[in-house]
Amino acid sequence: MAISPGLRHNAKLAAARKLNDGEALDNSPASLHIQLLAIEQDVEQLRALPMTADRVKMKREKLLPKWTPTVEQYLTSHDVHQNMIFSYCVIWLFDIGDFDKGLDWAEIAIKQGQKTPENIRRQFAAFVADTVLEWAMREAEYGHSVEPYFSRVFKCVREEWRLHEEINAKWYKFAGMLLLRDKNGRPVPSAIDDIEQLKAAEALLATAHEFHPAVGVKTLRDRIGQRLRALEKSQLPHGGAGAGEGEPDNGNRAVEPGQPASLTGDEK
Repeated sequence: MAISPGLRHNAKLAAARKLNDGEALDNSPASLHIQLLAIEQDVEQLRALPMTADRVKMKREKLLPKWTPTVEQYLTSHDVHQNMIFSYCVIWLFDIGDFDKGLDWAEIAIKQGQKTPENIRRQFAAFVADTVLEWAMREAEYGHSVEPYFSRVFKCVREEWRLHEEINAKWYKFAGMLLLRDKNGRPVPSAIDDIEQLKAAEALLATAHEFHPAVGVKTLRDRIGQRLRALEKSQLPHGGAGAGEGEPDNGNRAVEPGQPASLTGDEK
């Protein structure tokens, strides 16, 4: 039975009141239609804001409190279908820095095959991988911990998600560089005394190269080799005096001259 214009208008008003009060909307066809209209209006308002800080504030203070109850009801219903409200909320959680819930919901979205919003030209797995890696690189640059989010997503990158080779290469490269950090947070093989740690870093960097040779790991791998030879020599009889031999004077530099001395600096 067709719904009259008057009843449709009343339904929209009732749905708007519920959303503004932080209440969930059901998953009926009529309700889903109203939800799509409502979130399209929210997205238009969001995109009209010129400053990123204002957009983040709107997502945190208005949009997520408004739509989270509806998404939670969808998730508990186990009625799986393409749900753009769910997709937008996943993106917004990462935008406001709520990685805990963002990763929880993103993993569900990936398993359900949810599509990302039209302005996100990547599938969810690629979006999450790129977003978390960019965050981890910034945190490492300041000497901050990248856990638990780095290891959680890297496990998915290694074992579950099918990603472009370049994305995989960047993850393996960064994972290897993390094992080479000196006290200042820079990747310096000569600062590492643990042979097994150096070998683990080399294995990660080798995998990065296999995925995408242009990722730029040759210099680091060469320096790991130099450091391993120096350490192995120092363990030989009468090798203690020459423990530092085999490493050139520039071995303490993380990168080549002209390259940024940071975890984010790619070799050319």
